[in-house]
Amino acid sequence: MPCLCGGQVLHVPRFARRSAGWLFGILSAAGVLLGLPALAQTAPPVVGIVQVPVEEVSPSSEFVGRVEAVNAVDIRARVEGFLEARPFDEGQAVQQGQLLFIIEKAAYEIALAAAQAGLAGAEATLRDAEGRLERNRELSRTQTVSRATLEEVQAARDTAHANVMAAEASVRQAGLNLGYTSIPAPITGRIGRSAFAVGALVGPSSGSLARIVQMDPIRVVFSVSDRTILALRSGPGEPSKEELAARFVPRLQLSTGDAYPFPGTIEFLGNEVDPQTGTVPVRARFPNPQSILVPGQFVTVSVGAAVSLSRPVVPAGAVQQDRQGKFVLLVGDDDRVELRRIRVSRQVGQNWIVEEGLKGGEKLIAQGFQNASPGAAVRPVGLAEDAAGAAP
Repeated sequence: MPCLCGGQVLHVPRFARRSAGWLFGILSAAGVLLGLPALAQTAPPVVGIVQVPVEEVSPSSEFVGRVEAVNAVDIRARVEGFLEARPFDEGQAVQQGQLLFIIEKAAYEIALAAAQAGLAGAEATLRDAEGRLERNRELSRTQTVSRATLEEVQAARDTAHANVMAAEASVRQAGLNLGYTSIPAPITGRIGRSAFAVGALVGPSSGSLARIVQMDPIRVVFSVSDRTILALRSGPGEPSKEELAARFVPRLQLSTGDAYPFPGTIEFLGNEVDPQTGTVPVRARFPNPQSILVPGQFVTVSVGAAVSLSRPVVPAGAVQQDRQGKFVLLVGDDDRVELRRIRVSRQVGQNWIVEEGLKGGEKLIAQGFQNASPGAAVRPVGLAEDAAGAAP
């Protein structure tokens, strides 16, 4: 190839031209490489994490309950007569033994006096018969009276003794009738409306004079499905009905939405299932010192465990499953992914309750599962707490 140098044409040999081309290509490639920065390493993937919380997970269920009185008594007259007094106010609280009604006493006082007089006469007759019997026994020893006469006197003595017993019974009956003219409160509670005013004629056939309802303690009745009872009894240890009643505590919510301040105790579990509703009746007793609960009132009964139970909870969307069971992905202190096997008990809302595998406080991967594999490095980013439960 000719080359122009200083106005003269020079001829370069072919092998020189070929070597120069190779050298130029090498230098050009070297220059290009030296002019570019080194290729950057691949950055770790980003995953969203939440800290596993430990929450109160005691199981609870809600039922509609109706308030009933533990004890309610209808006040009735046991003797007939006119009402002389009614020393109470309708609707007031009364104490056991407090006087409520007074029935006219005069007729019953007279009957008691007559019964006492009859008893006195019977006792006098008995004393006379006993004296005659004693005298005839003395005469019988000397053969002065016949055996037949002695037997007649002895029979008269026995008859007089029986008459005394009958007279004593009459006195007791008259005393009871006189006592029935004063009607006290048989229980402590709140008395309702009086069915009769002072001056009215009352008696055993008059019906209820008034009704007393015990207010403290008070009872709430509700129904539980047989499926719920069976599910609870199928737990660890297969508890009996009595053990179930001791394990759970009922609490109330009033119709206003306010919580009733006193917890109750379950005192009764039915032994039969209602074939129409498939439920078992349950009774719970509650203290009611302020008479907030009134018989016939409807309340919401919330039954929870007597002993509080705390467990780690994880979002349902963060739990995965394979042939070996459920697992979650965690981020360790070295920002590497860890696969952790867990055992869950039940789901509450959007969270699983974890029984085994987690203690709480672990960094749980809640987003970005497709970018995480066990042992791989990741870049964790914290998620908001309100987004954790709804994380996919």
